[in-house]
Amino acid sequence: MSEETALCTICRQPLGENGRCQHCDEEAHLWTIRDWKPLLTLSLIIVLGYSFTRLVVGSYDTLQRSLTDRYYAQGTRAMQEKRSAQAVTAFENTLVYSHNDFQYRLKLADALLASGAKREAMAQLRDFHDQHPEDAQVNLELARLESIQQHVDQALIYYRQAIDGVWADRSDPTSQKSAAELEAAEYLIGLGRKDEASGVLVSVGAILPASSPEQARLARLFLRNGDPVRALSVYEMQLSQDPRNDAALLGAARARVAEGNYDIARRNLEALRPGTPEELEARQLKAQLERMEALDPFAPSVTPKLRAQRTVADFHIALLRLAACGAPFAQQMTSSTRQPTGGTAQWGGFERWAKELAPLMDERKLRGRDDVVEGTMRFAFQAEITAQKSCGNPTLDDDALILLARHRMGATQ
Repeated sequence: MSEETALCTICRQPLGENGRCQHCDEEAHLWTIRDWKPLLTLSLIIVLGYSFTRLVVGSYDTLQRSLTDRYYAQGTRAMQEKRSAQAVTAFENTLVYSHNDFQYRLKLADALLASGAKREAMAQLRDFHDQHPEDAQVNLELARLESIQQHVDQALIYYRQAIDGVWADRSDPTSQKSAAELEAAEYLIGLGRKDEASGVLVSVGAILPASSPEQARLARLFLRNGDPVRALSVYEMQLSQDPRNDAALLGAARARVAEGNYDIARRNLEALRPGTPEELEARQLKAQLERMEALDPFAPSVTPKLRAQRTVADFHIALLRLAACGAPFAQQMTSSTRQPTGGTAQWGGFERWAKELAPLMDERKLRGRDDVVEGTMRFAFQAEITAQKSCGNPTLDDDALILLARHRMGATQ
């Protein structure tokens, strides 16, 4: 037997005559590094293999996250830029690499809705709702979709479920709930359900922190809902925190105009800093106030001649407004060739009223006839208020007469 074959395969010691290793067969034998070498080699191979596998899997996970983030960013950017079809593709790619992420699936539903694929968006959202009926974001999305489809009752149910629902852990539940309530109130205002909207707005105002950016939206909605007093209280609270808040100054001016408090409204407008985003609207509001003053026949310093001139001018402004809205008698009286700017309203007694006043619309005939001036201005105010509810965009003169109506009659929009 050769030396190579006469060595123990474990400890490499010489074998005995019986072919057994006396060294390994000894009871008190202590294993040395030479004894452990084969096992250590195998263990090292296993560890290296496991590490390599973890490295490969980790690299794949990193690539997946990178692709997910990239496609999500593309989808978000496309939505911001109103490219809904590209957003749908990007969010679908996002879900390829993160198919179980609930928020990504909601984003895809948003993109489908924006692209006009209402059926697909609704199917996804209802599937989500079946899985997560308490999820506030899902209910809010469903409310928006139902409102677009003019399913009023169902939309309001989903808005309520969103307000009472559970928001995602990574969001601010209080802020999200307030935003959902304000959105529901805005929807109610659009429906003309002012009392219900007022209840929601008052509820939000009671819990909304004074520092919340939603305070500005709350004030705007109060004003849209015909509640300038509450709107003004919000704007004044904002101005108490920052007297140079230009948005609050403009809002306070709007609220005071709606109340008929024009002098303080002007002071608010004059306090606005030049070059701000609010400057253009402030100039328009100033122009309305100045034009209102120029059309007011009741101003204390107006002479009888100027009172008569303003009354005649106001009568013709109101007639032109009615003609533009499609009233046939007004079109005939003004020889108007303009196309109606809105639906034809039911003008009732306006035609008879206008034809009674028309022969008196002369400066000499109006002098000393305060009763006719009063009657003419009531006609002008009522015509402008009715037209505002029924049709078309008003001119600067129309806006000025509406302001004058509020000031003199306490009329509201």
